[in-house]
This record gives sequence, C-alpha cells and structure tokens, in this order.
Amino acid sequence: MRKITLLFALLITSIGFSQTYDLLESFNGSGLEGAFGGTAAVYATDPTGTDQVIQIDSSPTGNTWQGVNVTLTSNYSLTSATQLTMQLDVYSTTAITIAPKAQGGVAGAPESVTSVDHTGAGWETLTFTFDKSLDGKVPANGEYADFALHINWDTAGGAFGAPDSRMFYIKNLKGLAIVAVPDPAPTAAAPVPTTGNSSVYSFYNDTNSYTTVFPINYSFGQATDVDLDATSGVNNALKVNTNVDGFGQGEGGPDDISSYDFVNFNYWFSNTKGTAGFVFIMIDNDGAVQEFKYQVGTVTGGDGADLVSDAWTKVSIPMSHFTDLGFDNTKLFQWKIDKYNQSGDNGGFLYLDNIVLTKNYPLSLNSLAIFESKVYPNPASESWNISTPKNVINSVEVFNVLGKRIISQKNNSNDISISTGGLTSGMYLARVTTDLGTKNIKLIKE
Repeated sequence: MRKITLLFALLITSIGFSQTYDLLESFNGSGLEGAFGGTAAVYATDPTGTDQVIQIDSSPTGNTWQGVNVTLTSNYSLTSATQLTMQLDVYSTTAITIAPKAQGGVAGAPESVTSVDHTGAGWETLTFTFDKSLDGKVPANGEYADFALHINWDTAGGAFGAPDSRMFYIKNLKGLAIVAVPDPAPTAAAPVPTTGNSSVYSFYNDTNSYTTVFPINYSFGQATDVDLDATSGVNNALKVNTNVDGFGQGEGGPDDISSYDFVNFNYWFSNTKGTAGFVFIMIDNDGAVQEFKYQVGTVTGGDGADLVSDAWTKVSIPMSHFTDLGFDNTKLFQWKIDKYNQSGDNGGFLYLDNIVLTKNYPLSLNSLAIFESKVYPNPASESWNISTPKNVINSVEVFNVLGKRIISQKNNSNDISISTGGLTSGMYLARVTTDLGTKNIKLIKE
C-alpha cells in the first residue's frame, strides 16, 4: 500500500497537480490597465452571475496582435525550477484560441507568449504553460510584474489570427505569486533629545522646537519621512535610500556653524545586503564645494564608528574631525548621507533622526528602551559593573566628554565589568545595548 501511495504521489506531481495558483487579480471591477491594437475592453457583469468581470471585444479592422494589458496585485514566478503554468477563467460561447503573454520581466526575465484553447462551453478554467517560443519570444524564466492577453491566435499558422468580431469575458488570473518582503525597519521611534534648545542647531528633528534650524533651500537624492510613532507627525524618522545616490540638503549659501562642537545623529541600519556601512558628509563652499566625510562601518583609515545593526544608535562626531580635514565651519553649504562604497548594491536600509549640532557636550537623549539597569560602584576607581537583570547585554561602549569612544566590549549575559584602567578621573558615558534597545548611563572615574 505504501508503494502505491508513493507512486500515486509521483503521478500527481508529474501531471501538474502540485502547481500553485495564487490569485493575482480577480478582475472584479479592478485590474484592467487598457486595450491595444483595436480591442475594446470594459468592466461588465458576469454573464452567469453578479460580479464584475472584464468583457473583451475584438475589432475586425484592428491589428492581428490586438489585446489587453492588465495590472496585478503581486509579481509572479515562471521558471522550470518552480512552475511555468498559470490559469485564467474565460467565458465564451464559441471555440477560440487566445495567446497569454508574460511581460514586465524583472532583472532581465524574457517576455514569453503561449497559447491556449477554449471549447466555447461557457466558463472554463484554462491552464496554459509558458514553455513555447511563439511570436519570436522564448520560454519564460524569472519574475514578472505585468501580464497581457492577445485575443486571437492561429495555431495552424503559428501566428496571430486574422481579426474577427469575437467577444468573451475573463476573470481570476492565477499563478505562483511572489510575496514582496517588506524592507527592514525600526519597531520604535528614535530616542528623544533632551539638550536645551538654546544650544542646538537642527538639521533634522521634529520632536523639539530648537531655536536654530538649518535653512533648507533644496534637497537632493531620495529620502522619505516615516512615521514610527503612534502619534502621527511626531518623532518621524528619515528613511534614506543610500543605494541610489544618498540624500542631502542645502541652503544655497554658506552658513556659520563655528560655535558648535559636535555633529550628532541617531541611526538605525539593517545590513541584510551585507553592506559596509555609510558616510555622513559635511560640505562647505570655500570658493569651491568640498566634501568631508565621517565613516560608519568598515573603515579604511581615519576616524569612524563601528556599524551597529538593527538598533537605534547615537553618533556624536567632534566638529574637529571635519575641520582637521579642511572643512571651513564658517561656510556650511550642505550635509549629506551616502553609501560607504560607491560601487555595487551596498546601501542597506538606513533611518536617521535627531541630526543636530551641539555645543560643549554630545547630544543627550531620553532612550525609549525601557529596561532595568544598575551600575556599581559609581564613582569607581578600578571598574564599573553594569547589570540588566531582565535583559541580556549585547555590548557596551564608553565615551569621554568629547564624544570619543574609548572602550567597546561585546557581551552575552546580564552583567558586564568595565575596567577603568588607563582612564583619567572624570565623567564618562556608557551606551548599553540590549535586544530591547540602547540606554545611556553616566559613569564617573575617581
């Protein structure tokens, strides 16, 4: 009995019963993109029911290749490794042969035309296979975003049939749907800055009403405001398409920012593309437009920060980083975010918030990561012990008052010890990262 069952399963697979037919478009009042070559196509009532379907009327004076284009709810796959078949419900009272066409190929997938017969017995579910080379096309192979239907095919002649006055209806186009995977995104908004308004110059921030705001006259590149907060229009983030040409803003004329000591921003980055990172660029107009970069991620030299993935991370860059490179901070012209490596698909998925300049100290933040933590002793002479009883600590970074990272430790437990060896007495800032998010803790070295 087991052998018979196995043979039956193999037989089902071989004759195509294992094919997947997801609904790509019902045509119940939707999906009609337009007609071509003389065809007329409109929404009409199902001749045997009440739903809306597409009624197609060919023109005897139209082109032989006439037909209709339709839009779909998702892309679909046609490959020999998956399946080459699709289905369409067709109503006709006369026998006809039609020629479906897979088009809108993604990443070079070739257009493909096939044919299928209808017996004229009313509604029939037609199954057709894109394994032919009709109309000078080739068998389908890849992902497709569009679909067309040539309404008359002459099988004997191997070409489009002579125009006639046929009329038929279609509904329920099905195939192997490709479900779009949403881009990675933060699950919460970025922490809210708490630095006083009088000491902050804002490039991008919609949470605090800072008194000085970068006078934007134009933007370039691709970026979108994204609402990550339950309250619309509050604490948005900037989703940047760094894979294309980055994003930036300018004011059209130099601006003096020489009284500010730090460039700050929060970022959330997903490196599902295996990317190297991104760069933050300050641009002056000292006679000629010049760019000065700070690298986040894999660096080849100079200052930069390690890339943190899938968590809101604060970066505070001393203004001296840019001025040491030659940036004229009395003539700010533009700021920009760009991909680290200018060749290849390495943009990743990047969100930014709280892009501001501050005086004297790096930006202070109220972290949205709500997790219990404690540090002891503090002040400490030899080491700080940091504990998060209910969350595993992934990493801890320690920064001095100039915003320079001086310690970076990976971790995989609820506790971590940070040595104070080699540190001078004074105040430090620890950035503790858990699966819940990131929290800043003030440390004091005796």
